[in-house]
Formats: sequence, C-alpha cells, structure tokens
Amino acid sequence: MNKNTRAILTLLYPKISKALDSHPTAFKQVFAKFMNDRHKQLFATGPLDRIAYGTQDGDMLLNALHMDRREIKEAISETYYWDIAAFNPRYAKDEITVLCLCILRYYLLKKDMKNAEMAATYMGFTGKYYPSIHYMAFPKAEPSKYEHVMEYVVNNLSNKYDLKREGNILGTIRSIATTWMNAYPKEFKEFDDEDVTYVIQQLHNRIKSFMKNIAGLYYKAYENKSYITFDGELLTDDEFQLADSDSLRAERVIENSMTRINSMTVDYRFCKMAADTIVKTEEVKSIIESILNDNKNIPDVKELVRLLVYTYFRESKTKDVSDIKFITYSIVPKPNSKDKHINRIKEIVESWLEMSPRYQKRKARLATKNSYFRTVLMYFTLIIHTTNK
Repeated sequence: MNKNTRAILTLLYPKISKALDSHPTAFKQVFAKFMNDRHKQLFATGPLDRIAYGTQDGDMLLNALHMDRREIKEAISETYYWDIAAFNPRYAKDEITVLCLCILRYYLLKKDMKNAEMAATYMGFTGKYYPSIHYMAFPKAEPSKYEHVMEYVVNNLSNKYDLKREGNILGTIRSIATTWMNAYPKEFKEFDDEDVTYVIQQLHNRIKSFMKNIAGLYYKAYENKSYITFDGELLTDDEFQLADSDSLRAERVIENSMTRINSMTVDYRFCKMAADTIVKTEEVKSIIESILNDNKNIPDVKELVRLLVYTYFRESKTKDVSDIKFITYSIVPKPNSKDKHINRIKEIVESWLEMSPRYQKRKARLATKNSYFRTVLMYFTLIIHTTNK
C-alpha cells in the first residue's frame, strides 16, 4: 500500500487556491453568516448546545467558492486511503473537512494569520468536529436543558482550561484550533495525503479531549447535585442559599446577560445613561471597551454580573432584575459595608479602573473616584436590567 499519494495537494488544492484568489472575500462572508446565525450558542460560556452544521452549511461554502462537491470527492477518491473501508479517521473522506483544510493551508502559505485563524476555527465547528463530538460527549441530561449544572462546572474551572480563560465556546474552539494549526508547519507545507489525514485527526483529538474533560465534570456535578449550592468562594456562604427555583432563575439572568455582553459591541445608549458631569459618555465608552476587548477580563465580568444578581436576589422579595429597584439597589453607594460580596464588587471595578490613565490622574478626589465607580457599575447594571425584561 502506497501511503505517499499526493492527490489532495495535486488534484484539489490548486482548484481551491484559484477559487480563493478569484473570490477573496467569499470565505469571510460565509464565516460571518455562520457567526451571526449562531451567535448565542457560540458565545455561551459552556458547551450547552450541539451547534448543528448541516448539509446546507457546507453547500453555502461550496457555492461561495463556486466549487462542486463532486470534484472534491473525485480528488479524495485518488488517495491511498479511499478504498480502505474502515479507514480512520473516516472524516478524511468528507468533502467539507478536506475543503476547509485546503482553505486553511491557503492562508497559512500566504502568512495571512488572521484569516488562517478564522479558517481553523470554522473547521472546528464543521459537522465532523464540534457537533458530532458534542453529541457523543453528552448522551443524556443534555446541558441545554440543565444550564445551571454547566454554569456550576464552568465557574469552578481553573485557568488551565481554555474555556475558563476564553470565557465562551467560540473563544475556546478558536484557541484549540489556533494552537493546532501552529503545531504542524511541516505537514501543512508538504501536505501529502498522509499529512492530510494526520492533521485532520489531530484537530479532532484536541476538540474531543476538551469536550471529554468538560463532560466528565458536568456529569459528576449532575449526579452529585453539587450545583445546588452557589459556586466558587461562595459555596459555603449561607447568605446565598436561595431556593432552588430562585437559583435557577438567577442563573438564567446571568446567562442571558453574559450572552448579550459577549455577542454585542459596547452599547452607546447605556454609556450615555451611565455618564455624568464628571465622566462623560465617550470616556465611559472607552473604559467599557477596554474591559470587554480583553478576553482576560471576561471571568471577572461574569463574576461581577453574578454578584450583582445574587446580592440583589438575597435582599429582594420579587427577585426581578427588570424592576427599577434592581438598578437603584445596585448602584447606591455602600462605602462602609463589611459584606465580602459587596467589597468584591468594588475590588473588581476598581481593578479595571486602575488601567485607565485618566482615572489614575483624577482619582485623588473622592467624589471623582466614586463617580467613575458608579458609571462602570451602572453600565453593567443596565445590561442586566434590559436584557432580562
């Protein structure tokens, strides 16, 4: 058996390269539509949904590049592995998988790393990768039906997990896929059919490992009912032992708010509403952008949202964040509070403000310092309030 065939490189790659040269924005448009159609699922903080990738999605990519599924299949049929019935990885025979790999190689050879990262990420979400791996990893008690369990798992992850560092599914798969594509420069350059099958398998292994680890923690939490108590440092704090129904309600509020924060740009209306005579609208916008544009801040953003919601739920009879009382309670000054949760809110916001040179120059005056604190808090309170109406 000759394992040194070069069918993908010689018969298929030149056609795909030509198609990308002729239609330079086609792939980016397909990726943008994929993102827009699934933004809520992609920006979820955990693997809640399967994120389906169907035949129509593959056809959209083919049509954008003016490619035909049959010509890709013809090239694959010339590889050494085509006639091996039980060949592994079997998805090396899949037209869309091979097409995406060729698109990635095109950008890598051009040293266009931005589009290469986009191509690797897109490939990670195609049918043989994320959707099928998710389906196998969660055969029962699907996370989409038990979001609070997944929320508990994610909250208690250490920073060694991509999911914790990146803050959402899109960022996690992008991180995994980018690390993968950078790990095999020789294989992408030489690109014989053995190289093709090898790198295809390696991406699958990496995403499968991620999903397996999260699924293991998810089912452990689900079976042990660990999620009934609140997460992290607050697990043993009786102040946050809400009724189960209220805990579930709070988690939905948090999830909705984080989806809004992760999937949209900074909302100028809220910046305007949060601004005052000391901190103007444009400065509020600049501060919020500096927070949200840095993925390292996402865990702290989520912690802030959670603390705002749970501290209000603890005090409120209605537990309704769409009530104006939520805004009033959240932004009212609490200067001498000994509540560690209130103080943690202050700590998070002040850590962000310390990154602002203008704040550094002006914070000596207490009224100015308090004004900055209130504007940042007001912005996130408004997000929570309006998203959950």
